[in-house]
Amino acid sequence: MPQLPPPPDDLPRLEIRELRKTERLAAAGLTARAMRDNPTTYAMFGAEPLDRLAGMQAVWTAFFHRQAPPQLGAFYRGCLVGTAAASPPGHCIGTTFPGDAAKITAGAAPAAGDPAIGDYVRAHYVLHDLAAPHWHVGPVGVEPRFQGRGIGESLMRALIDIMDADGSASWGETDTEANVRFYRALGWNLDRTVTVSGIHLWFLGRTAPGATAGRATAGPPQSITAS
Repeated sequence: MPQLPPPPDDLPRLEIRELRKTERLAAAGLTARAMRDNPTTYAMFGAEPLDRLAGMQAVWTAFFHRQAPPQLGAFYRGCLVGTAAASPPGHCIGTTFPGDAAKITAGAAPAAGDPAIGDYVRAHYVLHDLAAPHWHVGPVGVEPRFQGRGIGESLMRALIDIMDADGSASWGETDTEANVRFYRALGWNLDRTVTVSGIHLWFLGRTAPGATAGRATAGPPQSITAS
């Protein structure tokens, strides 16, 4: 397992800590803004930016109020500027998804603009989830106007420290190529790409130092067209 590259010298001075309950709504709003223009968000809520923002606000408000730690926040002089969360082993989407993923993915995809496409995409997350016990990363979001300044990297380094201490693998998915580059720069391996209703999904994994490499690091990436 390669070591993480050293952090750059010009990262902003941030406080990285667990979110308090009173900060979860702010974290949901920040994540909604960060993901407003992602391909899956477009597919769920359509072309109107306000619809996408409001839709994502509802999705992430529910998430942050039910999700177990770690839920990390990056604060600059007390202002929340980024969030990162991970589901611990045994509590990821592969075990908590409320529906029958195989049945959902075998059916017709909802039309573009139908929020139900979110569950359709997440059902594919379940089908491609890592079989071994693992941390499932997400969401990771930074205030849009401050992306590219090392805030997301600071959050992910803190999250990786937590996950590596457990010794389990880490796993996650993204629908943007920029995020693929972000994760790979931090030592993640691209495992597979899947196309769902025209949305490209990249699945990435990371093996904790000292652990036996599994599917997250073995072999070249696979490419699958699901629908």
